[in-house]
Amino acid sequence: MNRLALAHPKIRRLAFSRQALFVGLAICFVWFVTVSMRNDVSEHWSRLGLQLPDLRKQPQRMPTHNVLPPLAPRIPCYGPRGHLLGHSPDDDLVEKEIDGPYPIPFAGSFEALGFDLTYMTAENRYGPYGYGEDKQDYKRQKVDWANLDWGKLQNECFYRNRERFPEAAEPLNDTRIETRFTYRKNAPFSEIRHWHEFEPSRRTAIVVRVWKGYEYSSEDMYYIRSLIAETSLKSGGEYQVILLVDMKDYEGYKPEIFASRELYEQGLKDAGVPPEFASIAILWDNRLLDSWYPDVEEHRTMWQVFQPMQLLALFYPEFDHWWQVEMDMRFMGDAGKMLDRLALFAREEPRKQALERATFWHMINEIGDYEEFSKQVDKANNGGSLAWGPMRVREILPIGPEPPVSDPRNETFHWGVGEEADVITTSYCNDANKPNSWVFKEWIYGFKKGVQTPRYYCPPAIMRGSRTLLLAIHQAQVEQGIRVPSEATLPSFALWHGLKLSFPQHPVFHRDNGDDKMQDEWWRGGPRASKSGNGPDNLDHPRGMGLTFWWESDFPRQIFSAWTGRKLEEGVDFPWLLHQQDGQIFAPNIIMHPMKHIKDDQE
Repeated sequence: MNRLALAHPKIRRLAFSRQALFVGLAICFVWFVTVSMRNDVSEHWSRLGLQLPDLRKQPQRMPTHNVLPPLAPRIPCYGPRGHLLGHSPDDDLVEKEIDGPYPIPFAGSFEALGFDLTYMTAENRYGPYGYGEDKQDYKRQKVDWANLDWGKLQNECFYRNRERFPEAAEPLNDTRIETRFTYRKNAPFSEIRHWHEFEPSRRTAIVVRVWKGYEYSSEDMYYIRSLIAETSLKSGGEYQVILLVDMKDYEGYKPEIFASRELYEQGLKDAGVPPEFASIAILWDNRLLDSWYPDVEEHRTMWQVFQPMQLLALFYPEFDHWWQVEMDMRFMGDAGKMLDRLALFAREEPRKQALERATFWHMINEIGDYEEFSKQVDKANNGGSLAWGPMRVREILPIGPEPPVSDPRNETFHWGVGEEADVITTSYCNDANKPNSWVFKEWIYGFKKGVQTPRYYCPPAIMRGSRTLLLAIHQAQVEQGIRVPSEATLPSFALWHGLKLSFPQHPVFHRDNGDDKMQDEWWRGGPRASKSGNGPDNLDHPRGMGLTFWWESDFPRQIFSAWTGRKLEEGVDFPWLLHQQDGQIFAPNIIMHPMKHIKDDQE
């Protein structure tokens, strides 16, 4: 002991240094193990009310408040007959009010969205776009549709309104000449692009999904023409309609359209797009998706319908938002007015409890107006909000804003009002982790928690997504290969990033009008009976065959066929929703989906 005590000071310092070295190595080892297993450790610590710092590089977060100023008034544009829209009755829809009460929706609300309580006959609705032009009593000026260029009309409209838009806004040049899609190895820019690289353009693209060999019926032509005229031309260029064409190489189409200019031009010929829409058609195939998302093994639309939309946002960043619509939709009223009202509702909706409101269907017969519905959702959540800032999952570094206050109970439904929604759904959402019969529940890849990962699905995948959201999904799929099914992609990624979600509850009707039992089975007690405040406790419901907007329904086709004078199938009753007066058939102002495709020569 004495010899130790009398040891030379240098020896004592050396012993101390070795001890410090061992302690330092031990700390480094613990740090390495902690970082390697950080999420497991984080979960244990979080249960103790503690949180480890995230050592990954954090992305730039969006500002807490992001309200854009209104645009200047719209300047009228020229329609297909060469007249300024609104200046010739030949281009006008004829909306009528009919005496008597307007039908009360099974779900949703005309009043909450500001939809007009009007009716139209098929000629009132589609007469401007060629419906009935083969009849002798057609009174509108006829159009040489085959020689019309809808892309040119849209660009002329944009240039008439150019001063209304920020510098970031650009026209969509003829897509036959300017082709932007290319394989990942040939991309002319960084394969990852971020929200903060782009300024708002205040323009929205409407993408109509078609495929090679699609047989365009007269109904389809009226539908696409009406979309372009009523959204793009009547809005002064705030919308741009695009046809996105699946070349179906997975079914044997061999030309590699992105291998050369010549092969792409061959694809344009093979696509079968009607000449009037040729300048707004953009082609894609599975080879393109394979090149960009090699770690995502499945590209079919059932699973990854938004992958081509992600590439559109990447290659065409001059659009702030992207509506995905289908050929089997029908806007029974003015499509531009309807999409404007959906966007306005979403813009004015507060972030607080937006998810919770989206998980219940608003049913007037069950709960009253939308204000009362919102109050009951708030009560079911005790003033709180589940999606308050990002819904944390380990694989996502959120880009959405921090909430203005930490506790949503201290916020008075002002945050997010006036801000554009990053995802607008067209039907209600479900919590995938509640007991349910969702057929895609097990289809999730790249998440450590697997099926326990918080997810929401909102079928159908007819939605509007922001450039910000689509680019974030693109990045996750390129870098990590993570994915969930199509109808869960936009809502789930939006919630993980803390981006704004909205479900504007447009009016939906049921074939079995007045069936209280049926309505109760869809209502499932509503927010008053919900223990979680996050949708009904029981997600089971009847089949949706009789709804005017539901993925499996046959009621929209029956309505449309009766409205346009087609013979109904044997045993099918005349739809109660249609109004007959003075020998004419009128339809209310609703959105319908799906529409079974019928060829012109079919009865």
